[in-house]
Amino acid sequence: MDSRFNFFRSGEAQLLNDILARRSPTLISRLQESRSVSRSDADEIMALLGQEFTDNLDDDWEPTEYGRTVSSLQAHFSTARIEEWPE
Repeated sequence: MDSRFNFFRSGEAQLLNDILARRSPTLISRLQESRSVSRSDADEIMALLGQEFTDNLDDDWEPTEYGRTVSSLQAHFSTARIEEWPE
C-alpha cells in the first residue's frame, strides 16, 4: 500500500493488502492504479473487512484474536476515511 494509507498503525497496511489481495484482486489493482480511494472503493473495503471479520468468529460467535485485529483495522480505516470526506 502507498501513502494514501499512511494513517495505519504498524502492520495494518500490510494486513489490508493481504486481505484485499485474497478477497478482491480487482479492487487492489484498481487501488494501485488510482491516486485516491473513491467512496465506492472505500465501501467495498469496509464490506470486505466485514466479511473477513465474520469469517473469523469462533464457535460461540466471538471474534478470534485475528478477528479482533481485523475489527480494529476496519474501525481505523473507517475513522480515517470519514475524516477525509468534506462536509
